[in-house]
Amino acid sequence: MDLKNLLNKEQYLSIAKINGASLILAGAGSGKTRVITHKIYYIIQQGIAADKILALTFTNKAAKEMQHRVMDLLKTKKHGPLVTTFHSLGLKILKEQITKIGYKDKFSIYDDKDCQKLLKDILQELKIPEDKYDIYSLGFKISLIKMNLQDKIVDQELKQIYLKYQEHLKFYNAVDFDDLIKLPIEILKTHPEILEKYQKKWKYILVDEYQDTSLMQYELMKLLAINHKNISVVGDDDQSIYSWRGANSLNISNFEKDFYPVYEVRLEQNYRSTGNILKAANSIIKFNSNRKSKNLWTNISDGDKIGYYEAKDEEDEANFILTMVERLKNLGYKYKDFGILFRMNSQSRPFEEKFRECNIPYKVVGAMRFFERPEIRDIISYIRFLANTDDEVALHRIINNPKRGIGVTTIHSMMEFSKENNCSLYLTIKNFVSSGFLGNKITPYLEDFYKLIEKYRELIFKPKNISRTVQLLVEEIDYKGKLISEIKDLKRIGHRMNNINQLIQSISRYEKNPDNFDPNVYDYLQRVSMSTREEEKFDDNEISMMSIHSAKGLEFKVIFVVGVEDGLIPHFKTVEETGNQEEERRLFYVAVTRAREKLFLTYPKIRVKFNDIINKQKSAFIDEIPSDIIEGVNTEEKFAEANTLQTLLQKWNNN
Repeated sequence: MDLKNLLNKEQYLSIAKINGASLILAGAGSGKTRVITHKIYYIIQQGIAADKILALTFTNKAAKEMQHRVMDLLKTKKHGPLVTTFHSLGLKILKEQITKIGYKDKFSIYDDKDCQKLLKDILQELKIPEDKYDIYSLGFKISLIKMNLQDKIVDQELKQIYLKYQEHLKFYNAVDFDDLIKLPIEILKTHPEILEKYQKKWKYILVDEYQDTSLMQYELMKLLAINHKNISVVGDDDQSIYSWRGANSLNISNFEKDFYPVYEVRLEQNYRSTGNILKAANSIIKFNSNRKSKNLWTNISDGDKIGYYEAKDEEDEANFILTMVERLKNLGYKYKDFGILFRMNSQSRPFEEKFRECNIPYKVVGAMRFFERPEIRDIISYIRFLANTDDEVALHRIINNPKRGIGVTTIHSMMEFSKENNCSLYLTIKNFVSSGFLGNKITPYLEDFYKLIEKYRELIFKPKNISRTVQLLVEEIDYKGKLISEIKDLKRIGHRMNNINQLIQSISRYEKNPDNFDPNVYDYLQRVSMSTREEEKFDDNEISMMSIHSAKGLEFKVIFVVGVEDGLIPHFKTVEETGNQEEERRLFYVAVTRAREKLFLTYPKIRVKFNDIINKQKSAFIDEIPSDIIEGVNTEEKFAEANTLQTLLQKWNNN
């Protein structure tokens, strides 16, 4: 393969330097995935064994795509490099080493909802009024403490909550997502022989989306690479938009300092967008001072000017987009070619209403996902507890679900006993059942529950018996009867039972997949935990609506950025908290560079909030776009071409 002719000059320079540290600044649409995959291929062609290479990215989707491309280049399906996410790498290390820091080897992974439930229990235990904290925000604060490796916490009450939170996680033999990075770092720092093992295992490391790394992820990466320094990081500081969830802008300068000397290459040729879209993007981002200078360019034509529409109100803004979709659809565009981006998820309402009214297919990215559905969480909690009887968050969810006569008072009594005797809640249940401690009225209910768990624990550990066990369990606890008593709507009950059947089928597919060397309940649960944050699929022919943050890494032929107004873009809270607009400008830059062919910017001149009319001003960012490449869309012309919106509505409703 002639890589010099296959890649552009800067891309080739990026892959040809394999020894030492490289910083590859890859502008939007410049082919960074192509560079990473071809660099892996090039390293292997130089005689390096594939299993000596580790490539890290942020999403399972990106990791799978990268792995697939590498295997295609190598023309093999076996013996490839490890291409994975930071969290999956951490999980791999924990599965091998977690007993070194006092955990049992079969641990649970808590998602956000589990962690929030645990935090509520801790507030109650510490006698802190629950309404003093927003649980979501409290969880976020704890996550930031972990991601930024903060040993010193100034707020003493927050410190108490944090320490109690970590104590409970360990007692339940559970970890949260941040622990998947934090605990491997702890292991590597306290066990030099283990660190040396992994340093020797991966002699070449590549990191994708480097600008999104937190201090904690950087620390893990640094520990693994600092000896050999054969590390390539690929990223774009202009697309750094996740500081609110721990991404650290200092990581580029930290990398240049810790891995000095660093070979730097800038990828500026864009293969995605038209010339005018890139001119707009370049013009916007140059107003940021704290950046590595880049100027995107393309061989694609200039294309259309940027469309700009000042709507009367939110309904008019939605009508404008509806009309433009119809106009462009008549020119051959499909629904899946359109992306609508907003700063806040709450902005989707008027567009959803309009699309429903006109029977236009659409999806809101980030809506409730499969494993977040209550019926799925119920059954997964049963599976989790069967696998790990120390998992008290799972136990609390299932012990009286469906209702089996075990009330709050009974549970609190058992919790007090567990605390006083420093034993698990399940061991307490066992003791209470054998002793009859709670009397003849309650003990039979506890005994039935205990026998149920013991019966299915025995079944679920048999080879390839998870799906059958879950099927029998759902029937024995009469989960459908629970739904009938709670919901009564037969259609909704049918949907929920169908979801459970889908879950059982997915477990069956997992068990039958020949690529799964040793299918077992622990491995299945860990896969579920790692997939709950998985990306949406974009296979169907429907308009996609999402926040700008969710759009990172995606592209559409036509992009509508809505609500481009002062207070939203830039968002007033972010500006108040940071004192500058740089990250908000980067966010707008990301939105603009999602567009391949056409870009429209809109905002309503008034919004109605709690019956108050609020006048809005266009975002100052719009004025940063050169006037010769942006044009207003004439509303009279717009509706004349569409033959009035009412005709459109009638047309769609008749289809």
